[in-house]
Amino acid sequence: MSEFRTRTVWGFLFVTAILGAILLGSYTFALLFLILSVLVLREFYFLCRMAGFSPQIYPGLAAGAAIFSLSFFTAQHSITFKAFNYLLPFIYAFPVYELFRKKENPLMNIALTGFGIIFVTIPFSMLNFLAFPEFEGFKVYNFGLLISLFVFVWAGDSGAYIFGVRFGRHRLFERISPKKSWEGLFGGVITAIAAAWILNFIFPQFNIVLLIVMAIVVVISGTLGDLVESMIKRSIGVKDSGRFMPGHGGLLDRFDSILLASPVIYFVFQFFR
Repeated sequence: MSEFRTRTVWGFLFVTAILGAILLGSYTFALLFLILSVLVLREFYFLCRMAGFSPQIYPGLAAGAAIFSLSFFTAQHSITFKAFNYLLPFIYAFPVYELFRKKENPLMNIALTGFGIIFVTIPFSMLNFLAFPEFEGFKVYNFGLLISLFVFVWAGDSGAYIFGVRFGRHRLFERISPKKSWEGLFGGVITAIAAAWILNFIFPQFNIVLLIVMAIVVVISGTLGDLVESMIKRSIGVKDSGRFMPGHGGLLDRFDSILLASPVIYFVFQFFR
């Protein structure tokens, strides 16, 4: 199978799995994204290992899974934010656990374990609060914001690629990503805004101004998330974060835009609603 067909098939399966899990209901969404958050965090820790460090992989993954799960039930109003108090032992266990590992660079190992949770787990956990936005005082599962987020990211990526290839002249961050251009970024914004107009007919509960603002900030923050991940990979000397998806690299490569976009779109929604 050619590389183009491989990318197309796996890209289709990826989009189908994401949209299918979101549309089927809150628990299918939560289960898939819990698994994805753990796998993406695992990829990040493996990148750290390739850089010569030794993050606490399994304690970090356990803490990440706990944070995502608590976030889901908190967003669902099944539990209160007080439940997060039970995570404190996890946080303080990292430096204590490092005492028994006898690894080099203990400070960096502890720091990278925590940074992985901040960089990966928290943005994934914010998706839970997008899944349960408040309407008239009640919190019910509503996939409108989730679908909009992913549509904006995908539309922005497609527009950036098309406009970048056709008109790209001025590099955005050449030392990090030589192919990204300002023209591509503006093209991605235009494409995402066009997607916002379409989404307004599908999700009329969201004001068109809100959708346009979200489209713009998602493309910009998503591009920054992509650049941050590229910076990390470039510092290590690798092209892809993994080999999870043939033709696409790792899961971290697929979700790098989401890592900055999900918190941003949540705060924009809270500001404008």
